Amino acid sequence: MKIARVRQATQASIALVLLLALSAAAAGCGGTAHDGNGGGNNGGDPPQGLTLEQKVGQLFLVGFEGTEVTPEIRQLFEAVHPGGVILFGRNITDEAQLTRLVADLQELAAADTGQPLFIAIDQEGGEIVRAGWIGDDTAQARIASPQQAYDLGLARARGLAELGVNLNLAPVLDMGVPGDFLTRYGRTFSGEPQQVGELGASAISGQRDGGVLSTAKHFPGYGGIDYDPENERLAVVPDVPEYSQFLVAAAAGPELIMTANVVYTALDPDLPFTLSPSGIAFLREKVDSDYLVISDDLATKVLKEAYGLEGTVTRAVKAGVDVLLISGHEAGDVQAAYAAVLEAVRGGGIAEEVIDERVTSILHLKALGVSP
Repeated sequence: MKIARVRQATQASIALVLLLALSAAAAGCGGTAHDGNGGGNNGGDPPQGLTLEQKVGQLFLVGFEGTEVTPEIRQLFEAVHPGGVILFGRNITDEAQLTRLVADLQELAAADTGQPLFIAIDQEGGEIVRAGWIGDDTAQARIASPQQAYDLGLARARGLAELGVNLNLAPVLDMGVPGDFLTRYGRTFSGEPQQVGELGASAISGQRDGGVLSTAKHFPGYGGIDYDPENERLAVVPDVPEYSQFLVAAAAGPELIMTANVVYTALDPDLPFTLSPSGIAFLREKVDSDYLVISDDLATKVLKEAYGLEGTVTRAVKAGVDVLLISGHEAGDVQAAYAAVLEAVRGGGIAEEVIDERVTSILHLKALGVSP
C-alpha cells in the first residue's frame, strides 16, 4: 500500500509538470522535432517564460548526493535550475524511496521552472543496474537475438516507468574488444556491427514501447581502451572506430545519442570528440536523424586535469552538445559547470540564440516523451 500511494503521488506530480510543459510548448516553443543540426528549433520562437539562468540550466543533467530532497538539493535547484538529474546507486535504497525521491524532484522542478525533469539512470542490465529489484540481470553481452533485446528493453522500461524514471542511458553500442573496460563487465553486444546495430534497435524499440526514452552510447566508441579513461588518463587513439552499428540502431529512433570522451587524432588531434566541433559535426553528418546529443560525464578527473571543468563544459556547448552530463561526484562541480556556461553566454562567448535553440529542442522532447 505504501508503494502504491507513492506511485500515485509520482504520477500526480509528473502530470502537473507535464501539463505545465505542454502549456509552455504551446505558448512559445514552436517548431517540430529536433532537426539533426545541432539543436535547431526549425525557426520557432525562443523559449518563453524562462529567464536566461533557467534556460542555461535546462542544458544540464546533474548528479547529487543523498536519497531524499534536502535543503542542499533545494539550494542546488534554486541555483542551477537543472533540466534533468541522473540517479546513481548512492541515490537509491529501495522501490518506495526511489519513487518518492523522483516525485519530490519533479515537484521541485515544477516550482522552479514549470518544466519536467529528465530523470535518467544507467540501467544497462547485468552488472550495470541501479534499480536491482526490476530483475534486469541479463548483461548485453548475453543477449542473443533481436526479440530477446526487445523483450528485455520492454520489461526494463516498464519497471523504470513505474518509478517515474523517464530516460535510460542505454543501450551501449560500442564495438567491444576482449579485455577492454567495457567488455570486462559484459556491457557490449556480441557480434558484427550489423548484428550489434539490430540488437540495439530492438532494445530501443522495447524501451520506447515501455514508456522510457533511450540513449544510444557512446558514439563512435570506447572499444579497445583497456584502462579507465575517466580516472587514469585521457584516451587518445589514432582512428575513428567502427560506428556503422549506430547507423543501424538509429533506424529505431533513439531520442539521444551519447558521445565518447576520446581524442580520435584522425578527426581532431587536439580535443576529445565531445568537445570537438569536428567531432559533433561528424556525428550529425553520419547519423542523420532526430536526436539530442548528450555528453558522457564532463566532470571526470581526466577532463578536469586536461581542460579544467569550465573549459570542458564551454567547449562542449560550442561544439554542439545539447545536454551536458555532470555526475556530481565531487562537491561544487555542478554549480561551477553551470556558472561557466552562464558567464560565457553573458559575456558573448556563447550566443544566447544557441541556448534558445538547444532549449527549444529539449523542451520539445520533454513535451513529447516525459509523460506520467
